[in-house]
Amino acid sequence: MKWLVGMLAAAAAVFAGTVPEKFDPAPFETQRIEGMLGARLRVNLEGRLLHVDEARLLRGFEQPPGEQAWIGEHAGKYLDAACNTWRFTHDPRLKEQMDRIAGALMRSQRADGYLGTYTDDKRWTEWDVWVHKYDLIGLLNYHETTGDTRALEVARRVGDLLARTFGTGPGQRDIIAASTHVGMAATSVLEPMVTLYRQTGDKRYLDFCWYLVHAWDQPNGPKVLASLRATGSVFKTANAKAYEMMSDLIGVVELYKATGDESLLPPVLAAWHDIRDRRLYITGTTSSKEHFLDDNLLPGGDKDDVGEGCATVTWLQLTWRLFKLTGAPEYAEELERTVYNQLLGAQDPHNGNICYFTPLNGTKKPGPGINCCVSSEPRGISLIPEIAWGSTESGPAVVLYTPGEFETPFAKITAATAFPADGAVSLTIRQAKRRHFTLQLRVPRWTDKFTASVGGRRYPGKPGEWLAIERDWKAGDTVSLAIDLTVRTIPGGRSYPDSIAIQRGPQVLAAEDSLNPGGVKSPGESAAALKPVTPPAGWSGAQVYAAGPVTLVPFSDAMAMKVWLPVR
Repeated sequence: MKWLVGMLAAAAAVFAGTVPEKFDPAPFETQRIEGMLGARLRVNLEGRLLHVDEARLLRGFEQPPGEQAWIGEHAGKYLDAACNTWRFTHDPRLKEQMDRIAGALMRSQRADGYLGTYTDDKRWTEWDVWVHKYDLIGLLNYHETTGDTRALEVARRVGDLLARTFGTGPGQRDIIAASTHVGMAATSVLEPMVTLYRQTGDKRYLDFCWYLVHAWDQPNGPKVLASLRATGSVFKTANAKAYEMMSDLIGVVELYKATGDESLLPPVLAAWHDIRDRRLYITGTTSSKEHFLDDNLLPGGDKDDVGEGCATVTWLQLTWRLFKLTGAPEYAEELERTVYNQLLGAQDPHNGNICYFTPLNGTKKPGPGINCCVSSEPRGISLIPEIAWGSTESGPAVVLYTPGEFETPFAKITAATAFPADGAVSLTIRQAKRRHFTLQLRVPRWTDKFTASVGGRRYPGKPGEWLAIERDWKAGDTVSLAIDLTVRTIPGGRSYPDSIAIQRGPQVLAAEDSLNPGGVKSPGESAAALKPVTPPAGWSGAQVYAAGPVTLVPFSDAMAMKVWLPVR
């Protein structure tokens, strides 16, 4: 195992960049996750990734355009999720599969570097650059994961082709004109082009990244950063298309880290806070009918096409990058919200099928097959190990509370807990690599009480902050946490003014239709006084609660449900 970790570190160190990150995730290879999150990671592997239709993923590359010209995004999305999952599981079946798909994808590249799914007469229209974006994301992750130099060579030829094709020089194309959604789709290739620059140190790729950013300010461009600087509103920026705009912002974060240009980060932060404060569902997703809506307008029914899976994952990825960059707990808070609710709520826990949209009041419709969200959600789920825990410069840091084990340069730590069903957590130092360090524990904003005990001393935590325990550590030291899984009622706001929702700990609860055969009634004064009950026969979820006349389950388990409950 150590050889693999070393190889990955060497690959990542080709060009480290300029702005250091404050949170370093625990490597996939040095951890395990059990409990609820572990079960969902397993079904992502067993139910989804190992059963992708390889022929359909690749047909568009081998025989353009395949079923549809934009089908090419799915191979890259698969490779990204598969690489993360293989690093975490080392499942030999997955390794064989991803090697086959990566090999076939690379063999389909044209002599000039083209790796798309459009016929020659349709090149660089609609979603063609978008397809190349996901080629790059998948292949660059495959290169980092396996050390296969062919993947980097193929990626470089893609980058060279893009840099030759688009620009302001004689004979070059306008990338805005070659794209949908006011150019935001094609210009989101910024993210993997920064990665390509970081892996190679080739300044041509950085120059192309700056071309993409400047293209936004063309007369026909989306004015992404300029609009956010002026209005602070994603709703008032371009055409308010959520998935594509957030994809662009991820690229801006990466460009900021690679260059240190201080003008880049403020508009991203303005967008993130605008989404969180005005356009985020309580389950941790955004968008209705794939667009940002007006302030605090958050309709949640079947007809509203809530929380496109791609938007959920891209919000998660943007938040994750800002958390790694800053280490600020406000970002970790939203990572937890999204993971425990909307991300896992879009996944069928039995077979790994995925919802395109996931309503708050309505019926989930998970399915297999190939579409953008079925390919995106496994990428988000595969990131959970990098979100759960890691370290800062002062010591290990725990972000999500889950049973398992992780390793940092400071210590190897084992976690025992039934969270999120229960708030008791034990963290045991299995190996202290350094004698003195600071253990950092995230204190969730949703809790009314958080205490940690170790060495005969109690440490109270303040909601929404880190609890830092600095001391000398040795193997066998155990930190006992008592986290109150506080129950809160949430007003329905602009879209549901006569309704409330109930949240327990990080989990939003829902009234499952099948468990409320008489219809969903108001919980009344019992809303904040939940009682755990034995799961009825036929219900596979482990958590079931009663709030007066209403039976509730976690949103992540529900299928046909109502999150918004009548006040009376």
